[in-house]
Amino acid sequence: MILDLTTMLTADHPMIAWAKTKENPHIAMGHVGTHLDTYEKTKIPLEYFRSRGVLFQVVGIAEVTEEDIDLTKVQEGDFVLFRTGRSEEYAYGEKEYFPNHPKLSLSLIEKLVEKKIHFIGVDCPGIWEHEEHQQADRFCERHGVYVIENLKNLADITAETFTVYTMWLDDAQMTGLRCRVLAEMQ
Repeated sequence: MILDLTTMLTADHPMIAWAKTKENPHIAMGHVGTHLDTYEKTKIPLEYFRSRGVLFQVVGIAEVTEEDIDLTKVQEGDFVLFRTGRSEEYAYGEKEYFPNHPKLSLSLIEKLVEKKIHFIGVDCPGIWEHEEHQQADRFCERHGVYVIENLKNLADITAETFTVYTMWLDDAQMTGLRCRVLAEMQ
């Protein structure tokens, strides 16, 4: 079974309208819907297209720490997903979706980076908020780990491990790349 984890937007979605009002709409469009942040503009290795997936259920936890998950389940090259429940509680684009969203502790982010995973995926606006959002994403990217935000349907993943296919288009100008993320369960 293949499950689409991508938050798709229609042309009339409010977040598309928001992006069009920005100083550089082209760059802003890279940060709407499901996307990965590339503030450092590094080239994502093609092998990242397919990764083993591991999902952690962290609904109701405001700041996820390494004590909240079993890091022994994480292997090098994994796509590590965190189901916070945010995308189930609020629709993407609603004003309540963005502020005070769940985040990952800095120590957990460091531990994940040490494991040399491919991606951190969340069903919320990011792994951190405000000024720290970009800092956390840059830290990950400098270590070959990319953060994918605004995923959905994580509650529908029923397998303990699965394969995740991530598709993106490189764009040297963009600091965010809209992407498609699919999970294949056997």
